[in-house]
Amino acid sequence: MNTIKRFYIYAVAFISFEVVLWGLIELARSLVAGSEIASQASQLAAALSLILVGIPVFLIHWIIAQRGSTADIEDRSARLRAIFLYGMLLATLLPTVHNMLALVNRQLADSMNIEIGQELIGFGQAASDNLIAIALNLASALFFYLVLRNDWQSPLVGDAFPEMRRIYRYIWLIYGLGIIIVGSQQILEYLLSLAAASGNDRITGGVNLSLLQLNSADISQLANGLSLIIIGLPTFAFAAFWIQRSLINAAERLSMLRLVVLYCLVFVSVVVVLISTGMLFEKILLWLFAESMTAAELISLTNRPVSAAVPFGLVWIYFGSILSREVNTLPNTPRRSGLRRLYLYILAALGLTAAFIGVHTTIIFLVDYSLGEISWDVISHSNLASSLASLAIGLPLWFITWRPMAIEAKISNEAGDYARRSLVRKSYIFLFLFLGLMGVMFSTGMLIFINLRTILGDPPDHLVAEQLRLFTSLILFALLLGYHWRILRKDIRLAESILSKKHAKYPVLVLASEDTDLIMNLVEALRRQVPAMPVSIHRVSQGTPDEILSAAKAVILPAELVANPPEGLRVWLKTFSGEHVVLPTPADGWHW
Repeated sequence: MNTIKRFYIYAVAFISFEVVLWGLIELARSLVAGSEIASQASQLAAALSLILVGIPVFLIHWIIAQRGSTADIEDRSARLRAIFLYGMLLATLLPTVHNMLALVNRQLADSMNIEIGQELIGFGQAASDNLIAIALNLASALFFYLVLRNDWQSPLVGDAFPEMRRIYRYIWLIYGLGIIIVGSQQILEYLLSLAAASGNDRITGGVNLSLLQLNSADISQLANGLSLIIIGLPTFAFAAFWIQRSLINAAERLSMLRLVVLYCLVFVSVVVVLISTGMLFEKILLWLFAESMTAAELISLTNRPVSAAVPFGLVWIYFGSILSREVNTLPNTPRRSGLRRLYLYILAALGLTAAFIGVHTTIIFLVDYSLGEISWDVISHSNLASSLASLAIGLPLWFITWRPMAIEAKISNEAGDYARRSLVRKSYIFLFLFLGLMGVMFSTGMLIFINLRTILGDPPDHLVAEQLRLFTSLILFALLLGYHWRILRKDIRLAESILSKKHAKYPVLVLASEDTDLIMNLVEALRRQVPAMPVSIHRVSQGTPDEILSAAKAVILPAELVANPPEGLRVWLKTFSGEHVVLPTPADGWHW
């Protein structure tokens, strides 16, 4: 079965089975509704039509797929078959978890007397609707699980099935983790809202009124969060246990997918934590600027960033420690250093970006305020607080992550050489060189444009403020550009210095039967390209090289001397312990 035909067969089988499955679910829901069937004729007809159309289409294509996999090991081991089977498991088990979540969510909402419509999921459904969907999806999942298990027990070739199984496991890990994060955020937001309301009650004396209002408005967050935790925690725990057990296999432990997932989880968590912490600092600064804000109002303002920062911070700590442990268990090779370097440079880039934005917006604010362009009001408070928060978060992060990378790049050994030549470091430096240069170009262009407009008699409003803003941007982008250009030049000079020292300790001997143009051009090219490398010429007519020449690290000789060497040279070449480089020159009976 060729790839295009295989894709067609499995795509049609997938779609037709889903049509049949959800047709059966809708039919069962209509039958359970009992007396309501007459009023749901359209729904019943739709379900029956889906089933009647889907069943023959699925059976025809499924039988063709099964015959092909039974007759041909290549068909059975095909990547598209692995994608289909694991995709069917996801397409049946994810709705199962979804309906279980809806069932739990609605039960908790009912037990807490929450108004109808405030459930996170499952609004408008009955318990029977969810139970029917769970039962039929589980039965379908069991069918495809048995097919998949049978394939695993049969001979397979290639890596398609192991790779898809790996992806399948990590999908469940991320799905379960996502549910837990959202649930934790909902619960924390409810608790912080409750704390803010309680604090406000103590201040104003209106205990009963505000607490009752909060409970009726926000307790749905508690029910939604608890239902997410109840479903998400076992899902995540099972997937994590499943993955952990598979790490006995070296292919699973060292897989690129595992590293990609760990890096993505860590960096997404880092970004969310940084943004949330920045928002938190912003609210605290607003509290400091606005003397009338109470502690209860501060808690209310910081509700969202805190409820997001806490779960994502825990994810950062947990998966960051796993990532560090995974990297540290690797042999001390360039790959291990490269993975650590990637982690630190991405954090450094995030920190530098946040710090630059913070510095830029803070200086622009001070310029505008000093010229009277803005007043000290609520909007100004918010703008200044955002700028200072970005600076307070970004600068320490950049310094902490950039400093070890800068120190590593200054080391004059092989590790330092790897660090300077690493793709990650070069990408980091050239990224900020590019951003700095684009910023300088844009700021300079706009500054020239405004000045030319003024000279030509069409000055913009607030001319001085515009000029100072653009001049500030120009200076800051120039500093960014200059700093990274200086780093790049230092790397180049240090690499050249170390390379020259290595060349000086690597003498080369050129053997020649006569002074041909090829030999002389070669020597001249070596002395021009690597001037620090000692290059000596020895003519074989003068006998074998002496002890000084024999100390060379490499010998270069034309092919005719390899094909027909003098006896003394033949013995010398046999005892020479350095590298032998042969020039493909013409030699009798030898063809290159």
